[in-house]
Amino acid sequence: MFIRLIFILLIAVSTPFINIDLSAAPKFVPGINDLPLMPGLSLRSETPVVFDTPGGRIVEVFAIGKASSIRIRAFYGETLPQLGWQPKSKSAFQRDNETLKIEISEDSKGRRVVRFSVVPQR
Repeated sequence: MFIRLIFILLIAVSTPFINIDLSAAPKFVPGINDLPLMPGLSLRSETPVVFDTPGGRIVEVFAIGKASSIRIRAFYGETLPQLGWQPKSKSAFQRDNETLKIEISEDSKGRRVVRFSVVPQR
C-alpha cells in the first residue's frame, strides 16, 4: 500500500513536467475538410479563399515549402485515398460531389508553391 501511494504521488508531482508537443499534431488545410497539410509545407497568409455557389463550394488555398514535387505528390497520393478522395489523375482527386486539384509550381526562390483547389464535380 505504501509503495502504491508513493507511485501515485510521483505521478502527480511529475505530471506538470511532462512535455507534450502540440506542434507535432497533424495540421489541416483550412477550408477543405480532412485535407492534411504535408509536414514541411506552410500556408501562405493570403489563403484560403472560399466561395459558396448554388452548385457547391469553391475553395483555393496556397502552401509553400522546400519539399520536392515528387515527395509532395507521393504524400498526397498515399494519404488522400485513406480519407475518401479517389484519384482521377496524378493531380486530381474526387470525393462526394467535389474535385480536388493539387497543382505544384516553383517560385523565384526555388520553393514549391502548392495550390489546392476544390470545385464542384461536373
